[in-house]
Amino acid sequence: METTIAVKERLIEEKLIGFWKEILEQETIGTDSNFFDLGGNSLLAMQFIQMVKNNMGVRLPIKVMFEQSTIRELSVLIKQLDDINKLG
Repeated sequence: METTIAVKERLIEEKLIGFWKEILEQETIGTDSNFFDLGGNSLLAMQFIQMVKNNMGVRLPIKVMFEQSTIRELSVLIKQLDDINKLG
């Protein structure tokens, strides 16, 4: 069970890193990199949130980007929201 959770989180992390690379025009992004430290701003955050919604079916409020601004934090949250959506 734990392995499945870790694999799912890693897949989410990889997707998010891909989105950030495109939006931030950065080649190297780690799971603990901060969106805003890499040059992100509120406009780019909105673009990222739209990408997550369109590609992953998860709706995030904009405030999430300011509260959980690393790939690792966002992937945990997205996995939790995705699991909740599947239950409902």
